[in-house]
Amino acid sequence: MKRILTALSLVIILVLSGCTSNNYSKPLTFTGESDNWSVELKVTQGEDDYEKQDLTLQYKGQDVNSVGEIIYTVATKASGYSGNGATLDEKGIYTETNENNASNAKVTDKSKVNVTIEWNNQTESISLKNK
Repeated sequence: MKRILTALSLVIILVLSGCTSNNYSKPLTFTGESDNWSVELKVTQGEDDYEKQDLTLQYKGQDVNSVGEIIYTVATKASGYSGNGATLDEKGIYTETNENNASNAKVTDKSKVNVTIEWNNQTESISLKNK
């Protein structure tokens, strides 16, 4: 009888621990590089039709201060957004988080993601691939 109660308790604990997850699924991670930039986009989809996108832009050059303000555009078949006047931190990194309602057009592991970065009269476009 003790074994049955122990086994039943263990099953209940496992079931309950499986129910205590956050509202987001495992993220999709898209990455890409150009001559001057390394880009990562993590896309996490929630159960409530919301999609969170964490963008990281990293300048690969030595003189971070020479970059100044940047303009970037993130484009997918599902959605897109942009930023103007963004600046890098002392390590040459810029991060941005966007959350939107993606009820009809979600990013998938096969989505094409393109990022364009403009700075100091230069432009680079980067195609990101899912890891």
